[in-house]
Amino acid sequence: MPEDLNHCYNVLDLAPGAAAEDIKAAYVDLVKVWHPDRFQHENDRLRQRAERQLKRINEAYGRLRQSGAVTMGKPLFLTPLDFGGNWGYVDETGAPAIYPGFAAARLFVEGLAAAKLVEKWGFINSDGDFVMNPVYDECGDFSEGVASVKWYGRWGYVDRQGCFVIQPRYQAARAFRDGWAEVQLGLRWGRVNLAGEAVFTEQASGRQLSAESLS
Repeated sequence: MPEDLNHCYNVLDLAPGAAAEDIKAAYVDLVKVWHPDRFQHENDRLRQRAERQLKRINEAYGRLRQSGAVTMGKPLFLTPLDFGGNWGYVDETGAPAIYPGFAAARLFVEGLAAAKLVEKWGFINSDGDFVMNPVYDECGDFSEGVASVKWYGRWGYVDRQGCFVIQPRYQAARAFRDGWAEVQLGLRWGRVNLAGEAVFTEQASGRQLSAESLS
């Protein structure tokens, strides 16, 4: 067995060649022990030690995963978890399911989850792979087959292939419910449907205005 793999097992307090389930369990246990949140009220020395330890644990687990010593399988339910500066996912048993390589992560909705890489958001599948590249400033979750995304300072909506179904033109955009979503254009709030047809209400008189008349 390569020396670097032996070192990884040692970091996780395991004997070389330990079973995949033992590796997952040891990883979860050590993350809980050394998570920086447990040391937030301690002095800087202890917090920094916790961060170093957690980095070693994450690196060791990642190397074992790359080597094939850990097979992830297909969990029934995934939950985002902060592993100390990096976000990943655990399954319904608490075992790690997606390696913590994200700056932030949210729950899966309609089979996809919003995840942040460096400063941009995209969407991942249950394997942890980006199916929509992280290029958005912000984003909402999927609802009725589309998700709101902020692109160059304006909000629009994309489908599951990453294509804009409603072009980014709004100052704010909420999730679709029953075929309509609330959006803000300028100082006014209104509604838009999946065809991109928007209706706004003039504040003073209550008269309805089309989005085109407000552009």
